[in-house]
Amino acid sequence: IDEILPFYTKKWDFLLDFNLAFQDVVCRLIDIQPRVRLTASFVSPSSVTGADDFRMLISPKPSATPDISFIARPYYQVFREKQGFLPNLSIVDLLFNMGPESLIVLRDACKI
Repeated sequence: IDEILPFYTKKWDFLLDFNLAFQDVVCRLIDIQPRVRLTASFVSPSSVTGADDFRMLISPKPSATPDISFIARPYYQVFREKQGFLPNLSIVDLLFNMGPESLIVLRDACKI
């Protein structure tokens, strides 16, 4: 809780600062070390060549095309007996329910 609480209690001036700090904490907690590079200005997804660009892979919109290389695998959730497994809730749900095993759940969900 000490790692996550500031994201729910601190006022952030910029969404980017919040996102980068949250990404750092989550990656550290699930023990992954991604190589993330920021651009100096916006780069259109259609102009990206020679790099992996995952910005458009995830979308909360119901009409979004799902990522076919990711299949949510069931994991323990507190209210699973009442509601069944609810996929794609958030990384926080996964982390709070599975702790250090979160990485295994994510690895098993990727069809790469």
